[in-house]
Amino acid sequence: TAITAAFPPVVTVASHGLSNGQRIRATRFYNIPLATATGMEQLNNNLYTVQQVTTNTFQLWDQYGQAVDGRAYTPFVSNGLAQFTLTGPDLFIQNPAPVQD
Repeated sequence: TAITAAFPPVVTVASHGLSNGQRIRATRFYNIPLATATGMEQLNNNLYTVQQVTTNTFQLWDQYGQAVDGRAYTPFVSNGLAQFTLTGPDLFIQNPAPVQD
């Protein structure tokens, strides 16, 4: 529901269920002024490590363990289209393969 343009960016998603150290990929962030604007398009198609997790927030760190500097990123427009996808080994724990007939 929110992402701060900070160092590092803080993402707010109610009851997100992520843990420190999990890897995520950012997608579907669009540049303003599209009708489905979200801003923060600089995050697109990059891998991030989740850090400083609380129930409703987490920070974005890069895959090398450095805090992401989002201070110059375009502002996030709340309730726009955006997506974080779990990646790496945790993907199979969180999203088990479907049972095949």
